[in-house]
Amino acid sequence: MNRREAWREVMDRPYDYLAPYYSFREFFLGVMLASLAGATGAAAWLYSSGWYVTFMTGNTERMVLEPIKGSVGAGLAALSAVVVFVIGAFTATLARIYVWLHARHGAMVVTTVAIILSFASDLWLGAQDDALTPIPILFLAFGLGALNTSISRRGQVVMPLSYVTGTLVKIGQGAALHVAGKQRWMWMPQLATYAGFVAGAACGGAVFYSQGVDDALFLLSLAAMAMTGVTWWVDDRSFLRKDEH
Repeated sequence: MNRREAWREVMDRPYDYLAPYYSFREFFLGVMLASLAGATGAAAWLYSSGWYVTFMTGNTERMVLEPIKGSVGAGLAALSAVVVFVIGAFTATLARIYVWLHARHGAMVVTTVAIILSFASDLWLGAQDDALTPIPILFLAFGLGALNTSISRRGQVVMPLSYVTGTLVKIGQGAALHVAGKQRWMWMPQLATYAGFVAGAACGGAVFYSQGVDDALFLLSLAAMAMTGVTWWVDDRSFLRKDEH
């Protein structure tokens, strides 16, 4: 066995402690995509001065509570974010079934197109009016909905990438099971994915803030295109063992 074959054997061999990932290749992919999710959330927050496109629990509460406060418009904005997030997941899943059945990078392509449309809509709307509009942010929410379908098993998401509440619960639960001696290191993939999200938000936020809000969506588009290339390179037919619909 040559060095390349040995490296591939290590990357593609299933490891129980990487669950729900089933190889280092998929583990690497999940952490990288989580970092893009964090950067996307940072760009949306900076662009909109406080609108979270990664926090659908909060948006769901806002769509109920804002009208009670008399802010119907804010409630509708939150509702729209939830709706397009779901539509993004819907679209990427159908694309996986009918277009990219034998490839994992299809969801990333949908996400990248959505981010580019966010940037393009910002340019077009900026030329029409300087007022902030929600359209670029809604494209980002759509893209994140699509991105979250990347790590799936037979059509079911097994590792969410942009909503971290469940991930944090699994980290705490996994750590407890580790201490109790029932499951060893099962919390490590969750922690690494969470760390990838935090790193993406921190690095993306720092770059976007230093370069200015107007350039945030442009830089995010470049990052998404680069991540599409990384996903295509990491993608492998071995993923089909457990990921076919």
